[in-house]
Amino acid sequence: MLSRRDFSATALLSVLLLGMLCGCSAAPTAQSVTASLGAVPIPTAPAVDPMPTATIGKPQLLAMGASTLVILDPARRGTATATGPDQRITQPAASGTASLPGATTSATITLAVKSASGSISLAVSDLVCRNQTGAVIPLTAVGPSSATATAGDTAQLVVSGTFTSGAAQVTWQPAGHPLALWDFTIELD
Repeated sequence: MLSRRDFSATALLSVLLLGMLCGCSAAPTAQSVTASLGAVPIPTAPAVDPMPTATIGKPQLLAMGASTLVILDPARRGTATATGPDQRITQPAASGTASLPGATTSATITLAVKSASGSISLAVSDLVCRNQTGAVIPLTAVGPSSATATAGDTAQLVVSGTFTSGAAQVTWQPAGHPLALWDFTIELD
């Protein structure tokens, strides 16, 4: 037979265990949370990301592969995208070693323009490429040295240069006026 003291201890222990077990229940469901708190409005995402606009006097700085709306004048507008660089060499000749100082690779960059209105011309002479120290990297055409997109059409210009490892940029500057600048990195390691 349990003494009064043993009975009290057993009863207290039972109450504590029962309290702990009652606190251990399944996680609330989404429906129960919504029912207790109410629905929280979530804004709808925009249909598309806004595209930056580049104009003469207000050029855009972009990551390689990004598109920009270009407005050359009220009659000529479209979108421009630079892609690349497509490197011929992507790692040093001896696998597992760092590239040698002064190691270079040829790479191509493609500039595509789709005209929404008017004619938009591309020419190799309108592209300037610089490395991270500001030194000019000469570009040459791979194929035609110029192209023109009329309203509704796309023109493409492919250029090649010789690059060292590091950051670089290509600037499209029709008639000498910077319009869009794409930033990229050459990796030779």
